[in-house]
Amino acid sequence: MRIASVSLILSTSLLSLACGDNGSGRETETTTQTATSITSLPTTDGTTEGPPTTGVVTEGTGGSGSATDATSNATSDASTTNQVGSTTDPTTTTDPSGGSSTGGVPCEEIKATLKPVEPNIALVLDKSGSMVANPAGLWDHDADPNTPKITRWNSLYQVVQFIVTDYNDSINFGANLFPSTAAQQKYDASACVVAANVEIPVAAKNKDNILNGIPQAGDTSLKGGTPTAAGVTAALNHLKTLDPQVPAAVLLVTDGAANCAMGAQPPPLFENYDQNLHTIVQNAWTMDKIPTYVVGIDTKDAVSDNMQDGNPNATNTYQKLNELAVDGGKPKDDPNEKFYNAVNQIQLKAALDAIAADALSCFIPLESQPGFPEETKVIIGMEDIPMVTDCNTENGWVYEDDGMGLYTGIRLCGTACDKLKMEKAADVEFYCTAG
Repeated sequence: MRIASVSLILSTSLLSLACGDNGSGRETETTTQTATSITSLPTTDGTTEGPPTTGVVTEGTGGSGSATDATSNATSDASTTNQVGSTTDPTTTTDPSGGSSTGGVPCEEIKATLKPVEPNIALVLDKSGSMVANPAGLWDHDADPNTPKITRWNSLYQVVQFIVTDYNDSINFGANLFPSTAAQQKYDASACVVAANVEIPVAAKNKDNILNGIPQAGDTSLKGGTPTAAGVTAALNHLKTLDPQVPAAVLLVTDGAANCAMGAQPPPLFENYDQNLHTIVQNAWTMDKIPTYVVGIDTKDAVSDNMQDGNPNATNTYQKLNELAVDGGKPKDDPNEKFYNAVNQIQLKAALDAIAADALSCFIPLESQPGFPEETKVIIGMEDIPMVTDCNTENGWVYEDDGMGLYTGIRLCGTACDKLKMEKAADVEFYCTAG
């Protein structure tokens, strides 16, 4: 009597099936199932066996329940395993259900509802004094001149509250402030203080930590300059410590031009634009594949005055943010305005909502290998999604691999990606027999 032990571990569903001899010559079966539907295929001795998930099936003989490696204990009727990436030519045997099973061990079909990986996004928020200054920091937040104006920070807090609440289950958020709450309203380096580490590290379901960790909506005590480069750098350093297989991004929101360049002294500390910000953002995109989304708050398309007022001289902030959005790899699809420029809270909310939706992942990770990859089916909202060969030009799905022949997951492409973002899950059917 053969004894088989196999298991399949998925990122969002756990399925574990085992068949073994109970010591009396009779096989027993234990099944644990989460959010799955399983159809069993009988073995040649009338029992059922679980699905091979890495393509490797361990087999043994005897009634003690022990199992040995099939590669060293293969018998004349046992076939080669169907491990993805293996150079061994598999043999094919026929199971009683009429299907063929590569590896010689019939198994079960697995149907599971899987969610895409949750991306890591660091919110980098401008907490400079200009966000609450009276009257410069007040704006017509609701596009109604008959209602009182509120501070830009008040609007930003409300919009962040909406975004982290609405996407709490699908995006891992963190937040960093520039400058930090320790910054002073002085014409010296104390106005440029930024925490060495992000104030709120990226984590799953992080809504409450973020909303409690940043200044509240009605806070009018915000102080400091605009050390954008330092704020973005801290966020990037944090994102780089996280799982590199999980998509990451920076979402930058600012109402002014970057100053507070590292090593500079006043007046250049405040009166010169910090061009180094562009190098930091561009390197993050081209070298680390971490994009930066850029949002401006009521940014005017005009060149600033050449005077000692704490703002970079002779600088067009609108133009600089346009350039920064392109450097960050995620410009807005607009021939003239590449960053998201919000002139009121309504537009600010629409911008952050669009960015969050764009940042949602279309990658479904797999921790185990499918038995017959070419037979896999992907269904979203009752629509069969076709398997394609080029994710850049086709609508459907492709397998992604680690470059060594092992599949790491399924990626949805084009309109199928858009559909996954709307439905937030896909039904995936894995088969261990050729159809």
